[in-house]
Amino acid sequence: MSDPLSDRRHCFVVDAVEAPDTLVRVLTPFAVQGARLLSVVLGRAGAGLEIRVEADGLDDERAETLTRRLRGLPSVAAVAVGWRSATA
Repeated sequence: MSDPLSDRRHCFVVDAVEAPDTLVRVLTPFAVQGARLLSVVLGRAGAGLEIRVEADGLDDERAETLTRRLRGLPSVAAVAVGWRSATA
């Protein structure tokens, strides 16, 4: 039987203000939740930043906790989260 955590990758899109420490502040909660980062893409979006993070090693509860913590950061304007199959 396969491990459900290894079959699912969570994808987060974070819109944030542009500041020197924004990327570090956004990535820190991933480490706290024990997520394994697979991809991080940083780009400009309007007057701010868009940070796309793909991670595995998260169950739904940890992904929800991570989303709440990201939304609570002062530098974060919005967070969208979804998931895809690891085999996709």
